[in-house]
Amino acid sequence: AVNADCKSGQRTGFVEWFTHPGFVAKRWVAVDEDFVDVPLTPSDVQRLTDNYEEVSLYLGPYPSECRRGWVALTNLISPASLSRILPECGRVYSCTQFLSEPSSSQQRLALQPAAEVSSNPEDLLPKLQILPGTEIRFSKIPKNPLFPPNSNPTEITAHGIDQTYTLDSVLRVIADSATNLGPADVEVNQPDCGNSLLPEERELLAELQFSYVTFLLIHVLDGWYQWRRIVQLLANCEEAIYRRPQLYINLVSVLYHQLCSAAKSKEFLEDKTAAISTAELADLFFSETTGPRTNLAEPAFLPSVVRKLLRNILCTPTLDSGNGLLQSLRERAEGFCHSLEQRFHLGIKPEVLKKEKNTADVLVDDVDWEGDEAPVIVQL
Repeated sequence: AVNADCKSGQRTGFVEWFTHPGFVAKRWVAVDEDFVDVPLTPSDVQRLTDNYEEVSLYLGPYPSECRRGWVALTNLISPASLSRILPECGRVYSCTQFLSEPSSSQQRLALQPAAEVSSNPEDLLPKLQILPGTEIRFSKIPKNPLFPPNSNPTEITAHGIDQTYTLDSVLRVIADSATNLGPADVEVNQPDCGNSLLPEERELLAELQFSYVTFLLIHVLDGWYQWRRIVQLLANCEEAIYRRPQLYINLVSVLYHQLCSAAKSKEFLEDKTAAISTAELADLFFSETTGPRTNLAEPAFLPSVVRKLLRNILCTPTLDSGNGLLQSLRERAEGFCHSLEQRFHLGIKPEVLKKEKNTADVLVDDVDWEGDEAPVIVQL
């Protein structure tokens, strides 16, 4: 299946981790529209090595000017991260692979129509299941904030405002899954980056980087949604900033490189020879409609979530235990604010954020006070 231009269609990618120079050979199967691995014997490797110059004539040159940017986008991803996140099939698909149940014409005709037609359009869609082993194994980010058992309404509200408990729960799950990979898989792309992070913190940021890369390169929309969920969870934490300053120092660095990369991809729209689809995807980071906004008065995702993240960082008391991490985090957040204002004009200034107390005003008319999910107002 391809687009109207008959040139672009579903993207399929794979990931290889190289610790030393080598060769990877794959053969394209036109009938299956897929590639298969070609095992290389020692004699094959020696033959390719001896004919390296001839083989290089048929290979594309590596864009060395993009190397530094690529390292900055993937410096926290390790073999342990890939073993935990990659699909079991070893391939990353831009479109979800659904499993179609076999049926005959007689079986379809025998199906009785439903007595009542649902008003929900999603109920009219066929019930499809994802092909096992093809989905990216992203961490489960809770849709609603978590809270300890037997919490009273005041505590539930507090955990909904400050989602540190939810973040701790997600990190515990990641830590439990990472321990099953074995110590040999724990390795960082850059030796001097992320060493002071806890393993589960590094894995969460690695997943943030992986979701961004798969979204822009392979056009995996699930990567975009996972990126949003992780950023939103980290931005909604207050106590975690004081308890995990190194996590947020690295988070600011990761977001800086990602937004700069997305801005460069967006500029490709002016280049007639560039990948327009990639530029259009990058535009989601700065569009006013980056998600399912049910209310037109709701702010755009990126400016609102970045503002909330930086506000929480700048309003955290810098009472360090002697290592100066919180002060370093605040300085980096202020620099991030200036960079965002200079590059994207989001109107985020450190002096303004420090004076803000409330994250956002709740519009009374937009709340369903009579429904089952009506909020509980408590005095903190």
